[in-house]
Amino acid sequence: MDPAADFNAYRTFDFAPIPAGAASAMAPSLAALGVDGVLTRAFGTVGLARSLGGQPDLLIAYFAGGTAVNSDAWGYASASAAGISVLEVPSSSLVVDVVDARLRRLVWRGVAEGALLGPQNVDPAVRQMLRSYWPARQKY
Repeated sequence: MDPAADFNAYRTFDFAPIPAGAASAMAPSLAALGVDGVLTRAFGTVGLARSLGGQPDLLIAYFAGGTAVNSDAWGYASASAAGISVLEVPSSSLVVDVVDARLRRLVWRGVAEGALLGPQNVDPAVRQMLRSYWPARQKY
């Protein structure tokens, strides 16, 4: 987590556009598992609303564990404070990057362990991820 980020100031989010060539990090199974919907509901429970149009406060990017991810291609800089390498995460896990949309800087990275084992695993794994890692203002 980026210690300089003011998580209380963030109110809205949207999903980061997938750059060309990032298909390997976005395994086809992620869409089939309904990850967008699960993340939208989950981030709603911690006080963030999805912004459709306009400028969101945060951008959300997510990847299958064990994949090489170039955050520069996604349009943001990784902060060393994130502390988790996507390559070091098991392929059954979902890695979620939360990016300050204005600064284009990674402010938080979470890992939903076992989320990609099946559709029934996504929601509980994402809930556990937010319960374990999201900043103190969480309502989860």
